[in-house]
Amino acid sequence: MKKILAVIDAVNFKESQLDVITSITSLQENALTLLFLEDTKSASQLLSATSLEGFTAGYYEKIRESEHEKHELIEDNYTAIKKACKEKGLFCTIKNIKGVAEDEVINESRFADLLIIGKALSFPFLYDTDPSGFVKNILIHAECPVMVLPETPHLINGVALCYNGTYASMYAIREFAALFPALLLKHTEILYVCEKGEKNIPQKEHLQEYLKTYDTHLSYKILNGQADKAIQEYLDEKTNLIGTFGAYGRSRVSRFFNSSSADNILRNLKGPVFITHPSGH
Repeated sequence: MKKILAVIDAVNFKESQLDVITSITSLQENALTLLFLEDTKSASQLLSATSLEGFTAGYYEKIRESEHEKHELIEDNYTAIKKACKEKGLFCTIKNIKGVAEDEVINESRFADLLIIGKALSFPFLYDTDPSGFVKNILIHAECPVMVLPETPHLINGVALCYNGTYASMYAIREFAALFPALLLKHTEILYVCEKGEKNIPQKEHLQEYLKTYDTHLSYKILNGQADKAIQEYLDEKTNLIGTFGAYGRSRVSRFFNSSSADNILRNLKGPVFITHPSGH
């Protein structure tokens, strides 16, 4: 059994988020914990003395009222998420957390086997980009593998292992295999993008030998073109597969693809992706 964490924004909870999470957690027996997270960074900054300089006392009161309304909303969402989990038969622990969103999630990830986040997940004061600043920072600093999910759930029946012969790409494959061995049995593809005209998959025999220990029947897909675009186009048609990627935002040596390429893939995400990086925090 593996410990899996899934992040829920306590202010912006939607029941559909649980459906997407369930589409992944149902693939493997696990101990699921929902991190019901209230980010306090925005409130503390807005209510600080420096932030309030030049504002009238009336404005201050409006902020106070807004915070009160937010807390009522969080209480309602907590009731709603408990009810939804029960109705969906989703057995999990709900952990209420207050603090700086990024810091809290990164700390929790140290004690988990997998962290699940939604593609669009964000919090106030983490100025939104696409993918959001929150998602980017978590991918860089998380201390366990991260699964990034689209907003719409898909039936998952296999995996596309992105591989280019590097340690980072193989590390991601090993981590995924340890977490979802049963999924490898269903359907496993190796995606390789020809780089610098090299059409031969690096150390293919070693890769086959390793995955054979999982009784995996492999198929190979050789892609051409720019790595991120080629992979994106392929996975767009394979939303039933989880794509694995090695490294995000680490050194150039360890990256499977650079952060800008990763951002392109995440921006247009239609199916789930699994991202990790070699240990060494």
